[in-house]
Amino acid sequence: MTVAPGWMPPRRAAGPLSRVDGRVVLLLALLFGALVWRAGMAANVLYGIFFAAVLASAGATAADALRLARWTAGFAIAWGGVKLAVDLVGGAPLREAAATVVLLSIRLAVLLLLGGAVSALLTPRALGLALAGLVRPVLRRRAWSISLALLLMVHFVPRALSAFEGARAALRVRRVALPRWRALVLVLEAGARNLARMTWDQTLAVAARRLDGPEAWEERAPVRAAEWAAGCGVALLAGAAAMFL
Repeated sequence: MTVAPGWMPPRRAAGPLSRVDGRVVLLLALLFGALVWRAGMAANVLYGIFFAAVLASAGATAADALRLARWTAGFAIAWGGVKLAVDLVGGAPLREAAATVVLLSIRLAVLLLLGGAVSALLTPRALGLALAGLVRPVLRRRAWSISLALLLMVHFVPRALSAFEGARAALRVRRVALPRWRALVLVLEAGARNLARMTWDQTLAVAARRLDGPEAWEERAPVRAAEWAAGCGVALLAGAAAMFL
């Protein structure tokens, strides 16, 4: 069974954001991740529009946007439904529970858009180098291990999801008539086999590129004042939106 591609393949961003400092992107992502949970609905809608604009500026195609929208909607609706059911079982009024669920769903959707924007701007390698640059003053020679862990997570999670998606797609294409529980077992088994193969391939790739040592993470990007100033401006506007909207 083949593995379906992730929603957006790793690649260098295009357009005006192609050379943005990864450290600025990573710090802004951490800030936005916290603000999304503090901000109300209006601010989160603005955040979502901003992340969508970043995706478009970074060269995301219409197919990329469609896949991300499908994933975002499905994830937000699923968890919103779970939250609504839990609140109603707990005795919450329907109107209050519905308002809470709408806000939760919007927050989850915006967080996924944030992840998509970061993925569009930075490859997993660039993201790992950005983290290494930020934590090196504190962790020094151990910074590379944290960066490698982040790279592996960012690279592996979408592929893991694609493994199960590909197994399900293969079963659907073959039109095998099976009970739902049996089809689920087959998808899980095929996905697990794909994961095992990908884990081995990823281990070999790390060793071949010599990423399992501090020397691979010593790259020091120059500090460009204009990008850091622009990042501070974005951070101030994002904080103001969370406070006043």
